Amino acid sequence: MLVYLLVLTVPVTAVALIYARYEYRKYGKLTFVGILLLCTMVFVPNLILDYATTYEMPSTLLDYIGVFVGVTGIALCVMGIVAFQSISKVFCIDTSALTKTGPYRWSRNPQYVGLFLFLLGFALNDWSLWCLAALLVVIIYVHLLVLVEEEHLRRVFGEQYIKFCHDTPRYAGWGPLRF
Repeated sequence: MLVYLLVLTVPVTAVALIYARYEYRKYGKLTFVGILLLCTMVFVPNLILDYATTYEMPSTLLDYIGVFVGVTGIALCVMGIVAFQSISKVFCIDTSALTKTGPYRWSRNPQYVGLFLFLLGFALNDWSLWCLAALLVVIIYVHLLVLVEEEHLRRVFGEQYIKFCHDTPRYAGWGPLRF
């Protein structure tokens, strides 16, 4: 069953990304269907994680490190959402202003970095190959989503977004160490 869910991620991701790109180009924002597809894309790989069905309290140093990394990821996601100051911006419906405050001062995608940290935390806590496989899949498809979103943001904000890209790393980093 877990292998099928991991394999199912590929077509779900492809459809969601293609549809999101189509909606961004046609409407300049995501519709309910686009948001639903992207949420499905994010949710499907998480079904293979053991934490979706069972969870044990941490008992080893690695477990505690995993919990710390996961909680840090959740906090970063929440900080990114708060910086948007609008639920419609969170779901890419409102594109009235480019957000450059809060964690967006250090990363153009702090919510995705938070998601990566959250999943890495559970991979460390659960320490299973399935968690690591889900993390790898999420990293790949979220990066592809970021590329679609960046294309849209360049169209919407133009030079302002290009300068933001020059000044702020896509995911994290300072100085020459940016990724």
